[in-house]
Amino acid sequence: MSPKKLFWILPALALAACSNGSMDKETAKSNAPAPAETAASDSTTSYTRNIPLNAPQRKVIHTADFHCKVQNVFAATTHLEQLVRSVGGIVQESTIDNSGSTVNTAYYKPDSLHQTQTYTTTALLTLRVPSLYVDSVINAIPGMVSFIDSRKLKQNDVTWLYLANELKSQVGDTKGASEQALKLAKKSKEPIEVEEYEDEKKEQKIDRKIGNLQMMDEVSFATITVAFSQPEQVYMQTIVNPEHFTQTPFALQCTVALNNGWDVVRAVAAALINLWPLELLVIAVWVVYRRMTPRRVPWFKNKPIHCLFHKQHPNGCCSWRLQRAINAPFGHRV
Repeated sequence: MSPKKLFWILPALALAACSNGSMDKETAKSNAPAPAETAASDSTTSYTRNIPLNAPQRKVIHTADFHCKVQNVFAATTHLEQLVRSVGGIVQESTIDNSGSTVNTAYYKPDSLHQTQTYTTTALLTLRVPSLYVDSVINAIPGMVSFIDSRKLKQNDVTWLYLANELKSQVGDTKGASEQALKLAKKSKEPIEVEEYEDEKKEQKIDRKIGNLQMMDEVSFATITVAFSQPEQVYMQTIVNPEHFTQTPFALQCTVALNNGWDVVRAVAAALINLWPLELLVIAVWVVYRRMTPRRVPWFKNKPIHCLFHKQHPNGCCSWRLQRAINAPFGHRV
């Protein structure tokens, strides 16, 4: 081969070798996994092994619920609140309520009454306790009460939910898909849809992060709900008799009665005045009747006064007895 041909072949071979090397590097880069995907796979591999139930990697939410009877609700509530604060917890809610059932009122004095009321005192507490001391608080509650109606303990394992949120957030950090979507959107002239898609992805990422923070808060601090109640109690008090102070004096009652009577008289007079046409008509009818009817002599006129009070005889006056006695034979009864 001549030297001139070698002069032209050697540079061509060198250029071919360089082009092959650059293509190999590009294919290697394209086949290499994304950093976020690598991180996600690394975090997943740490959970692929069987985790013991009591392993610290697990995210467990502790809750407890108690319904108890005590002799003194206020004393038991105060003691439990002090215990929770001593271990670094907080009293999220504390409510004490007195619910009355019956109220009886009896006479005591003219101006006062005796009132008797039965009531029941109850309390409801919501406590947040560090998970390290939750067993200590749960074990201390039975020593404060006289009877336990119910007790409920629950452990909710949210490990896999927490891991799912983490992996979704890490995968969402890759920018290759979003850049490619933007390029396609520019070509299709629909950038608004891409922006909405990006906003939705950001909101989902924020929601997952907030959800994980909330889960970690519930894992770090257990929630304990306690309800206290005590036996029925009796409360007695002396109250004012309102009837004694609202009773009207006798003199005032008489004055009111006179006023009421006078009001009745005035009402009747006003009613009669309102009926004056009818009254005039009745008087006119009576006068006409008296004038058109002949007068009759009463039966008692023209008779002695002593005859008005004896049994009247068909013959006239009662002197007939005397006349009959004179005319009758001697010895006969009249």
